[in-house]
Amino acid sequence: MKNILNQRILPVLAVLFLISIVTSCKDDDEGTPTVGTLKGIITDGSSTDLLADASVIVFNADDNAPVASLLSDGDGVYSIDLEEGNYFVKVYRQDYLSVPAPGLSSIPFSIVVGQTTENDITLFPSNDTNVGFISGTVAAGGNAVPGALVVASNGTNAFSGVSDADGKFVIFNVTSGSYTVSAWLAGYNSDNIPVSVTTDSEATNTSVSLTQNASGSLSGQVRNISAGNIDVDVALVHPITRETIPGLIGRTTSQAYSLSNIPDGEYIARATFENDNRVMDPDRIFKFGEPQVTMTGAAESIDFDITNSITVNDPTNDASTTAPMEITSTTPTFSWTAYSSTSDYVIEVTDATTGQVIWGGFDTSGADPVKNIVIPSSSTSIDFNEDSNASISALEVGKVYRWRVFASKNDQNSPTGWTLISASEDQLGLIKIVE
Repeated sequence: MKNILNQRILPVLAVLFLISIVTSCKDDDEGTPTVGTLKGIITDGSSTDLLADASVIVFNADDNAPVASLLSDGDGVYSIDLEEGNYFVKVYRQDYLSVPAPGLSSIPFSIVVGQTTENDITLFPSNDTNVGFISGTVAAGGNAVPGALVVASNGTNAFSGVSDADGKFVIFNVTSGSYTVSAWLAGYNSDNIPVSVTTDSEATNTSVSLTQNASGSLSGQVRNISAGNIDVDVALVHPITRETIPGLIGRTTSQAYSLSNIPDGEYIARATFENDNRVMDPDRIFKFGEPQVTMTGAAESIDFDITNSITVNDPTNDASTTAPMEITSTTPTFSWTAYSSTSDYVIEVTDATTGQVIWGGFDTSGADPVKNIVIPSSSTSIDFNEDSNASISALEVGKVYRWRVFASKNDQNSPTGWTLISASEDQLGLIKIVE
């Protein structure tokens, strides 16, 4: 595998990602800076080794469009000058899990003229050994299409990458097997290309064609339940990778939203995924799943119910970043603020690199969800694995975890006998265990 990385991946990446979609602006005649700098170090989370040749893609946080691509150098450092604005990054490397972790979205950061914004990234090795990768291009009418989410899917599992300024893409860490590759971008419909991936090999020259005729639209209302009205984000995401489709994210105005130019296909619809003290109605999600919609070029409508979130206190990342809080305890105490009208709480701890629940949460294998743990409403804290039912007895050093807490209320009218009335934010409660 190492030889392939040296002989095949690195040359491809050198062409693919060293080309930036935007270039740095030069200082004016007086020497006044016109750009800010994004800089970070990429390390191996299991060994703390510095990682060279990690692919860093920088996105404009306002429209979800990629604006720059680059590689980390031999010291694991990446650095680029950017115009003032809001951005986020995604990081990929063969044999490593991507960042952000599955089920999470990147938290935007701001670039300020004349200042350096530091954004260090930790990548964790993938446990999969029978993987290869896919490379190719995305084009429409013979012209390269940048910024498309390119997905290889077999209907159950999916892997993704993003097309660069020349329409080129690489999808890393694809488990060997047969897939259909398609591209997703507002305004375009995609053809579907069959691709076969073999272990330690590259599936090359995958050409995905787009047609600029996507005409679907989605609109509706976001209703605040037991919470003051605020405007929130609304997005359509891929049903398997859970990644936002480029161009299909927006915000409500007076609690109403509208998304247009939606490609044909199936989507999960989300509202208020940002850290804004609001969450989607957790009871509806756990009992009926996240809202889904199939688009076929017509106008569709979905309304969302949102409510106040539970405040997590400690340990947790800051709301302005997905950089996890570093802690030394392998059996930490999780604490939160009491939520009104709660009968009991449920805690859920997941491995943030895989999305696998390791403690608490819900059993959804039956007709109705069942709580795996019940915490009395009089308690607003609990030690990890306090009931000895976690899949591991202690959290592992070097790993990143996410914990959430849910508020439940007894409800005789519900088939389960209870109703979830709130939850903590999707993108809080991130922790990393360090020595």
